[in-house]
Amino acid sequence: MQIPSYSKYVIIGAGIHGLSTAWKLAERLKEKGEAVEGSITVVDKSGVAAGASGIACGVVRNNYYQPAMRKLMAHSVDIWESDADALNYHPVGYMQVSSESMRSDVSEIFEQQQNIGLIAHL
Repeated sequence: MQIPSYSKYVIIGAGIHGLSTAWKLAERLKEKGEAVEGSITVVDKSGVAAGASGIACGVVRNNYYQPAMRKLMAHSVDIWESDADALNYHPVGYMQVSSESMRSDVSEIFEQQQNIGLIAHL
């Protein structure tokens, strides 16, 4: 794809922050009655979500304390895994290190992860 010679707005990075910014900007332009098409250009060195968004462990995580959030994240992971190549999804896992005072909370999270089918090790 060729980069246009002029764009009113240029956003560097096609990750979660860049695309969210472009989306919100497009909404605001529409609200003002301004043209969106051709006004916003998003550039990235490789591809959509191929950089930090695609590899950051904090974007798709399942260690929420609230049960509803864990279910939502489990569903999100199912969607990401449904077409991992197209979505540049590369699960790498995470490690949580907590103080002794959080032991019971972390144990509860682990048990609830097991109950909804998330793979976790304590």
